[in-house]
Amino acid sequence: MYIRTHQDALRNLAEILDLPERRDRILQSTVRIMLCLEVEPRLFLADCQALLIEGGLETLRARRRDALDEAEDLVAVVDPEEDRLFEEIATALDALRFTDTVRRAFPDLRADRWQIARAILLYESGVREQLSAVIKGHDDEARRKSAHNALEAMIGALRPAWGDRVGALRGACLETLKEVGDLDFDRIHQEAETLFELFAASDERAAKLLSAIDADQVRAADQIRRVREHLAAARALGDGPSPDGPDSLREVA
Repeated sequence: MYIRTHQDALRNLAEILDLPERRDRILQSTVRIMLCLEVEPRLFLADCQALLIEGGLETLRARRRDALDEAEDLVAVVDPEEDRLFEEIATALDALRFTDTVRRAFPDLRADRWQIARAILLYESGVREQLSAVIKGHDDEARRKSAHNALEAMIGALRPAWGDRVGALRGACLETLKEVGDLDFDRIHQEAETLFELFAASDERAAKLLSAIDADQVRAADQIRRVREHLAAARALGDGPSPDGPDSLREVA
């Protein structure tokens, strides 16, 4: 049976998640991804497999560490602070990857990608629980509404204290990229948005950048460039969104 639509994907995922053995869930999800005839349901199935069946962020983190160990053409990170920042950025990219999956499962959810990513990073098990619930209950309006409300509450609980300064973060990322000048006009805004999302996903990174914006624009630009360097390194390992758009994200990941 071929899978052509999002509803087809939901029905198949509900069946897969009801299987008692993890090995069978992985096998069946892999088979049904191959049976997808359209890009969108195939990406949705693949990301649900990664998030709900294969272990989510922790599994992606382990694969990334293995890839780093095996990569001969990448310079090893020997500074513990830089290593920590790289891992944080790469994990935030993983969370951003999964936001499109959450949005497809919850089409009425009113939240930006960075807000959903924060919930995935801090409440991953809760997000996975509600995503699983909405998939299994895709034909049950009450169950869908309950899962939606629970997820919305998680996101709302993480509303940052600096929320009224989102524009300052976005503006700083965009201006820094304009100064660097290594991107075409049609790519610079999406790259700036990705950088903003990486800062917004962490209260620590956001607060540090806002402090620098207020005190020293040069220091702020240095922070943005530093995060961008780690973004490039994570992309080199196939773990992050491309400035070409969200479809490129999952094709690479």
